[in-house]
Order: sequence, then C-alpha cells, then structure tokens
Amino acid sequence: MTNWLNIKDKLNDSIGFAKQLLLLLLGVYVFILAEDQRLLKVPLFFIGLLSWFLWRDRIKHPIIWIVFLVTLLLDLYHSYFWVANHHFMLLFMVLSIIFFYYHKSQNILLINIQIIVIIVVLTSALQKLLSSQFVSGDFYYYMMNRGKLFNFFINFFPEIHQVAESNEESLLALYATDPNLEQSIVLKDVVPNLRLISLIFSWVTVAVEFLVAVALIWKPRSMWTHLLFAGMILGILCVRFETGFMGLLAICGLFLCKNLKLRVLYTIIVMACISLIVTKIGFH
Repeated sequence: MTNWLNIKDKLNDSIGFAKQLLLLLLGVYVFILAEDQRLLKVPLFFIGLLSWFLWRDRIKHPIIWIVFLVTLLLDLYHSYFWVANHHFMLLFMVLSIIFFYYHKSQNILLINIQIIVIIVVLTSALQKLLSSQFVSGDFYYYMMNRGKLFNFFINFFPEIHQVAESNEESLLALYATDPNLEQSIVLKDVVPNLRLISLIFSWVTVAVEFLVAVALIWKPRSMWTHLLFAGMILGILCVRFETGFMGLLAICGLFLCKNLKLRVLYTIIVMACISLIVTKIGFH
C-alpha cells in the first residue's frame, strides 16, 4: 500500500515525473550518438559534468539540460540532412524545459509542450494529405508487401512472412539491375484485397491524426483527448516501431494529462520505448 502511495505521489507531480522520463530518454539518445563528433563532445561532457558536480547547488542554471541542448545542436549542425524528425522535437522540448527553470510558470511550460505536440501531429497529418503516394494507398501497399509494417505480427503468420520476404528479395534484385534496361516486377499481395485495405488505412490514418490535433487544440487536458492520443501512439507502435518519436509523444501526453490511469499508460509506453531503443529495436 505504501509503495502504491509513493507511485501515486510521483505520478501526481506530472511535470516533475515527465521531466525525469525526458531526461532518461534524452540521455539514452545522446549516448547512442555519442561517437559522432566525439572530439567536441568529450570536453563538453567533461566540463558539463564537472560543473554540475561542483556547483549544482550554488547556481540556478540547469547545467545538465544545457549540456544536452548543446549536444543536440552539435548533432543537428553536423548531420542536418539525416537526423530524424524527433531530433527537432527533442530539441524544442529541451528548450521548453530550460526556459521553465527561469520563468517558473507551469502554465507557460504546458502551453509550450501543447504547441510542440500539436505542430508535430498536425504537420504529420498535412504531410500525408498532400502526398499523392500516401492518399492513394501506394505507400502502405508497398510497405506492407515488403513486410515493413506490422512486422511484429507478420512473424506469427509464416505464409505472409514468406510472401513479404519474397517481395523484398525481388526488389533487391531489381535494384541491382541496370536502370536503363527498364525492368520491372509485380509484387505479390501478402493478403487479399491489399490495395483496397491500404487505401482505407491511409485515409483512416489521416483522419485520426487530424482528430487528435483538433482535440489537443480544443481540450488539451481532457481524458477523451488523451484516450485518442494514447490510442494513436499505440496504433503507430503496432504498425511500426517508431520508438523515439512515440516515446517523446507519450512524454508530452504525460505533461498534459490529468488522469492518473492515463499517466500510468503513458509511463508504460515511455518505458517500453526506452527499452526498445536501448536494445536497438525499432527506429530511434
């Protein structure tokens, strides 16, 4: 009973708890990229850790967060064209936390987090809507036939798995040919009526993301909003292990959510995503 009360107290402090999870995810992410630009990062980490150890109780500046911010900026500068979208999201979330240490306003912090997650979800929906390949269902059709979507569940169906592997081998063989020969292949459908299924799934995806974005704009703290938001996150994880992105979205949900049970759900999602990232499963 005492343990449950301790957990409840921690979850009731949603901002403090979300900051801890964000710091944990940030540390894992920075560690994965630590080898890149190591000559710059070694003195940065050394000075930052030494400063934190000696002066963390004497100065108000969030040293660790500032060190991580500089690290993210270094990776962004040197690898701008290949860093994932969640790198930018992580950068803005860290900036919001750093600003929070100075303005001390929870409302401003929550508004900043709300704006970040709305922009991310709304931009994702608009990008899909403006993509002819996506709205036509071609993207899902191509990815499903290659076994790149729902790959966790495909392993339970050997026949589907074999068809997907065959399609992937055919595509690799096609890539190895001379493009001037204008050769082509026909993918085998992993399930019947996949073309129609892909089209429906594409439009359902766009509709759900727009619905979540509107809900976050209209009622960002509502239980129903976070049921939709958490459902969207879980749905994306079932389709594809976007572990880094979904972990960040779940942390945003933890910042904004008032419902204790949904905070527990968000926490489980974040911990699962961090575990997958550490073991290098998924797209982190």
